[in-house]
Amino acid sequence: MKSKIVFLLVGLMLSTLMFGQKAESPLKIILKLDDFPNHLETSTLVLDYLCENNIKAGIGVIAGNLTDSSTNILRRYLNAKSKDKTNLFEIWHHGLYHEKFPDFTYQEQKARFEKGDSIVHARLGIQMHAFGAPGNSSDSITARVVSENPNYHVLMFVSAKAPAESKIRKLNNRVNMENGTGKPEFDFFVENYNKAIAKHMSLMVLQGHPHMYNTPEKMEQFKKIIQFLIEQKARFITPEDYYLVNSK
Repeated sequence: MKSKIVFLLVGLMLSTLMFGQKAESPLKIILKLDDFPNHLETSTLVLDYLCENNIKAGIGVIAGNLTDSSTNILRRYLNAKSKDKTNLFEIWHHGLYHEKFPDFTYQEQKARFEKGDSIVHARLGIQMHAFGAPGNSSDSITARVVSENPNYHVLMFVSAKAPAESKIRKLNNRVNMENGTGKPEFDFFVENYNKAIAKHMSLMVLQGHPHMYNTPEKMEQFKKIIQFLIEQKARFITPEDYYLVNSK
């Protein structure tokens, strides 16, 4: 009898290591998808897949790269709704151009940030609420600039502190799903997922670069990651969803 119990316990342990541990509380996932509208014809494959599976995500837009064509394509996805009638996708500020913010002074960072904000507002008719720096490169000036705009609620992947009076929420719970930029890898992600769950992490931010998922193999790896998370009963949310829940 004891040998049977030991056998079952070993089996459960192996299964957990191979296929992932369960989160103790409802797991929330934010898909931080970068660098739109670069190679938008490839990126739409990812967005279409997420639509088909009712998966929420944040779309990081490089404002200065928007064209009439890419604006019209993105507008279609802005109208996509989840089963609960809320928006599937949130557009977030990913810079005016793909430039490292710490290379600029306060005045230069502020000018680029505000110009990017106004371009997206004019082209897409929306107000963005979250910011993630190009290349995740930011400093205390970046945090200050973003916090000075009252429309912004979330800073992603920034270590610098926002001003004390700011109500900006920082999202740094990064769990890698790409083994190198633009290279989603299922086994690599599951290993990182298990480490995060072991730390009782119930919120994970997964960064992706859909414009680089230009092969069937990369798309398949990305789909396996999403299906795995669905099996884990994860709840996919946007950055603004996170803010609204945590600002009450």
